[in-house]
Amino acid sequence: MGWVRRMKPLILTLILLSVVSVFAQAPAAQPDQGYPPFIKGADLSLLESLQDRGVQYLENGQVKDPLLIFKDYGCNYIRLRIFVNPDGTRGQVNSLAYTIGLAERVKKMGMGFLLDFHYSDKWADPGKQFVPAAWQNLTHAQLTDQVYNYTKDTLAAFKQAGCMPDMVQVGNEITNGMDWPDGGSLKEATKWDNFADLVKAGVKAVREAGPMKIIIHVDRGGTIGVSKWFFENLTKRNVDFDIIGLSFYPFDNGTLDDLAANLTYLSNTYGKDIVIAETGYFAEGGSAGKNPFPTTPQGQKDFMDGLMETVAATPGGHGRGIFYWAPEWIRGAGYKRSGPTSNRALFDDTGNALPAMQSFGFELAPTK
Repeated sequence: MGWVRRMKPLILTLILLSVVSVFAQAPAAQPDQGYPPFIKGADLSLLESLQDRGVQYLENGQVKDPLLIFKDYGCNYIRLRIFVNPDGTRGQVNSLAYTIGLAERVKKMGMGFLLDFHYSDKWADPGKQFVPAAWQNLTHAQLTDQVYNYTKDTLAAFKQAGCMPDMVQVGNEITNGMDWPDGGSLKEATKWDNFADLVKAGVKAVREAGPMKIIIHVDRGGTIGVSKWFFENLTKRNVDFDIIGLSFYPFDNGTLDDLAANLTYLSNTYGKDIVIAETGYFAEGGSAGKNPFPTTPQGQKDFMDGLMETVAATPGGHGRGIFYWAPEWIRGAGYKRSGPTSNRALFDDTGNALPAMQSFGFELAPTK
């Protein structure tokens, strides 16, 4: 049996070589599609319209493609909303054709793309979720089918144009439901069921269209009670989604400490990634609420820096980034917003980039 003893080292060597070969041939792990290490995003839904009105954007006094300005500062993701049949008033310009045109620019710039379905002809938020005019008087079953077909057809158009989103929001700030009255008044269980059906219809169409991450987006990011109530009801109805999206405006939604507490609760409870789908801060005018930052260009930057750090500190690494809402919407650009003395944009009145643009250079601390 001496030959057996002599063969053992050879057999072990062959086994080790086989294991090494398997690992050498295995593909390297790839990051989740649509996920940079940390999303430093901006909602630039009005950009094309503002540029059509003659607005120019500058960096150090030089006119420059605004998308390139954002990218050069470190912004890596763009969010674009879409309405069903917008009438073009009050900034409601985001038709299918308009949004595809802007999405093509985003993709050519090599940036991530989040598509935000409003499922309305008009602005949709917690205080208003108007059913599109063409969808009125539909039964619940018909409306559910309409949400599915509209989502499916819209994504097919983006695919044909070669600018598919990497992430999709099924609804915008849907804390109180969507497509009222059928999917609203969520104090009633039957209305919650209706609302869940509508969301599931949108989710189903997205899943069938391709490997895109799905965000469910609510407001009041600094309020644990709202998040608890909403996501308990949503998960109880087995709604499928990937990412929790929160709005956090410090003049309305509490302090960064309030946000941190909610991020901790959501991360520990659901184990899902979380993004701040909307945020903003005044560089001039407006109200700072309870936050310790002045409403000045430097205060705006300090808020942005603090927000990035707060989100990145979410337990479990589930804080995946932020989207700054309407940083391109400068005063005097043809659409009224927030009164004449306030500016939440990341550009001043002449189109020059403000200091808060530097916050897009935020980097995660290296892991130990």
